Amino acid sequence: MTYRLAFIRTPDGYLKVTASAKGAPLLAAIHLNPDVLVAAARIANMSEEEIFDLSWTAKRAWENEGLDVCCEAVNLEPDQLESLGFREDWRRLA
Repeated sequence: MTYRLAFIRTPDGYLKVTASAKGAPLLAAIHLNPDVLVAAARIANMSEEEIFDLSWTAKRAWENEGLDVCCEAVNLEPDQLESLGFREDWRRLA
C-alpha cells in the first residue's frame, strides 16, 4: 500500500512519523532521532533510495523543531510498517 509520511520533531525531543494512506487508518511511530528511523528502515528492507529520502526528510524535520515535513509516497508492506514501528493507536504515542 502507498503511504504518505509526515515528520515532526516533538517538543519533548522525539521524531514522530505519521503514515497515511487512502482508506487506511492513520499510523504513527516515535523514534529517538532520524538515525534510529534509518536503522529501522534498513531492518524493514527498504531500498537505498527510499532510505536516503526518509533520512533527508527526517533530518530536515529534526533540525527545524515544530516544522511538519512530508516526503514522497512510499510503498510499504504490513511487515515493513511493523519494522518501522508504526502503530494504529497513534493517539497514545503523543
